[in-house]
Amino acid sequence: MVSKGFISGIDGLRALAVLSVIIYHLNPALLPGGFTGVDIFFVISGYVVAKSLDARRNQPFGLFICDFYQRRILRIYPALLACLIITSIVVVLLVPQFNVSKAIENTALAAFFGVSNFVLAFNTDTYFSPGAEFNPFIHTWSLGVEEQFYLIFPFLFYFYARNTAKYSLHVLLIISLVLCFYHTNTNSNHAYYLITSRFWELAAGCLLFKTHKIRENHETQSTTGATLLGLLAIVISLTFSDKAQFPFPWALFSVVGSCLLIHAVVSKKDGEKGILQAFEHPVALHFGKLSYSLYLWHWPVFTLFRWTSGLESIIEVLLALLITYLFSIASYYLLESKLTHLKVIKKQASKTVLVSGLSIIAVCCLAVQVGFDKQYRLSLSQTTNKNVWSPYTQIPAPPHDLALSGRTMYVFGDSHAGAYGKMLRQLSAETGIKVVLFSKGGCGVSNLIYPVLISANPCNEQLSEKLDNLKNNATENDIIFLATLKMPWLTTPASNKPSNFDDVLRLQQDTQVKEQRRLALNETLSVLESLSLRTQLIVLDGPKPVFNYVAFRCADWYSQFNPICSEGIVQPRSAIEELRKASLSSLSVIQKALPSITVWDPINSLCNAETCSAYDGDLPLYFDGDHLSGHANKVLYPSFKQHILDMIIEQKGQQAKAPILSVVRQIEKTNLAW
Repeated sequence: MVSKGFISGIDGLRALAVLSVIIYHLNPALLPGGFTGVDIFFVISGYVVAKSLDARRNQPFGLFICDFYQRRILRIYPALLACLIITSIVVVLLVPQFNVSKAIENTALAAFFGVSNFVLAFNTDTYFSPGAEFNPFIHTWSLGVEEQFYLIFPFLFYFYARNTAKYSLHVLLIISLVLCFYHTNTNSNHAYYLITSRFWELAAGCLLFKTHKIRENHETQSTTGATLLGLLAIVISLTFSDKAQFPFPWALFSVVGSCLLIHAVVSKKDGEKGILQAFEHPVALHFGKLSYSLYLWHWPVFTLFRWTSGLESIIEVLLALLITYLFSIASYYLLESKLTHLKVIKKQASKTVLVSGLSIIAVCCLAVQVGFDKQYRLSLSQTTNKNVWSPYTQIPAPPHDLALSGRTMYVFGDSHAGAYGKMLRQLSAETGIKVVLFSKGGCGVSNLIYPVLISANPCNEQLSEKLDNLKNNATENDIIFLATLKMPWLTTPASNKPSNFDDVLRLQQDTQVKEQRRLALNETLSVLESLSLRTQLIVLDGPKPVFNYVAFRCADWYSQFNPICSEGIVQPRSAIEELRKASLSSLSVIQKALPSITVWDPINSLCNAETCSAYDGDLPLYFDGDHLSGHANKVLYPSFKQHILDMIIEQKGQQAKAPILSVVRQIEKTNLAW
């Protein structure tokens, strides 16, 4: 049975796999387990590659290996390079340089060499995180897994086919399955992205081919049972697969189902009628042939729609699907099916094609890297003005001859502490205060919303160590600035739609939310009490306004009609004050318990009496829905500097006010450019 050349039903299975993935990426609610279409691809790849290698098993070892790699490069890379280069150009031109943009660049560059799955495996976001929808190269992880399999398998198969490593594939399959089980329960990213957890899926296809090879002279039997069981397993995987328990055990359904269906389409008798005919329908075969190109192009197209106009309306969805289809047609007919048949390539030795191919890949990768490095010059986005948009900066050591040299300000908090970066740099440059900054997302002591010094928080150990260092090193003349968000999120940079403000407000009255705030307050009081033994110069920032609007995603003409921009840039101040009540109440308790603690509240610098806006005229005050912009740092700086100077004056007492006031006047005369 395995002696057949082209097996049309396998193209039909490819169509099922790619269409499942596309539907899932459009709207997971339509096909909750559609992501398991990739597992179908893995099994098919294992089977087809084993079949291809078996046809050349009598070649000398060197030719066997080089010939295989030549065919893989010609099969995979022309279309892949075109996709990576064109997508990178669009990203450089249109995608703002914030948040996931560095992850986008790293994933793109790694994809040229088939290792993007490693980049993603060691990233904090999972495949199912909202942020993943904004990385147009994230889908290349599966190509990375296949390419890594292709590096290993030809060597293994060469000896396996000669019975010198008879059970090696079985052993590796079992080891990979065990690792899949282990990583699913310990590290979901490793389980999902790494070859160690996915090898068994491709190996299953290889072993199926080996079984067919052994039985190729046996009489063909009915495939009805295999077909029905295979379809049932695939339907279960596409409908019910649980993301929290994936790949193990849910990938077993898609892998077993794929093996049964491949067995059925390979084993069926010529002219046999039944369900399997659906996989040989001209439409199924058409999409099966396009499956690789469809897989390559659909995700960048969907992602770039989400970055620009959005992908919510029927018109946007249909347009995205049409563009995907047209690019796939061009990719298949101009690159996939044409290059491998060019006479100039056929005449070349395998080694020549390999060396040339690798050289072209390296040059393309270098060109894309240069493009990303020059994005601030090439981009069409207004957000490239980092002085206005980005608050993040390095804070160099200050000069030693300024008025407040010798003092250190320890700034401790979440990503919002880092978003005061330009303001802190200016303070250091004008006063001589040395700034030591610890800023890490989700790791803010004193956020007053939820406790962070708990074992369930990945930051706990690092936070405890940093706090101990702070307690040991701070002196009575040093300043501690605890800076955190202190407000519930209204949206995130990866949101597709604004949240409902009233729903967020109601959630603040939830019993569990209130209990979390109580625990956070107690934790903050404990930390502040221990820190105040070292210095009385401790300041907390007040809760800043937050917005249902992601400024950097809405700054450009091509993105202003995105659904995330629909709430606009202005919130009534009364609504913001209502949202601030819980945190302000906690701050009031802190100041009563520890009167030396001061609160610097930035709201009057960011809002007028009636409204709070994400913009100050034409300049942004926020770069997303809650992090300050570089311009906002400039707006807030006078207020913050005055608060710090007032604290120092108060510390010195009445007798020292005269010399300190002269220091203040000296600082106020300083006029440094931003």
